[in-house]
Amino acid sequence: MAMLCLITGLLLLAGALFLCYKPIIPATLIGYGAMWVLSYGNHVTFSKDTLMFWGAATMIVLVIYSSQAQDSSDAKGSGYIATGALVGSIIGMLTTHAGIIIGAALGAILGFVAYCHTPQGTSIKLPSKEFISQLAAKGLPTIVTISILCTVLDNLLTNVTTIN
Repeated sequence: MAMLCLITGLLLLAGALFLCYKPIIPATLIGYGAMWVLSYGNHVTFSKDTLMFWGAATMIVLVIYSSQAQDSSDAKGSGYIATGALVGSIIGMLTTHAGIIIGAALGAILGFVAYCHTPQGTSIKLPSKEFISQLAAKGLPTIVTISILCTVLDNLLTNVTTIN
């Protein structure tokens, strides 16, 4: 059963990462599900507070996603945001748990700024309402998802000796 949870959890993590680049459905829910599956299989250990924190963050993202479905399901800039968040979060893994979240947030912002300087993103002006709206609609779900993924990955790597 533990091996099934490990394989399922890793597939869910990979699926959540893919959905950050191609937002068909909310990736955050898949990432949070991976956290629970791996926790159930005793491959990662999270406190109740950590699970509740990420559960609340997932609920906030789902509410935003349902209220702005047309903005958040559009893939414009998603690759830049996801790559920036992933790089920032991996760098943040070298510090603390807060570093994972801060790194993901800074990376997502820098990724979206980079997208706005491409030919496809030039219609979005940087200090504008559209910039903030697009960043909130696409950036927040990606930040939460990538932070969950790196939190799980950090915990998984810490407990790598217990995986048989």
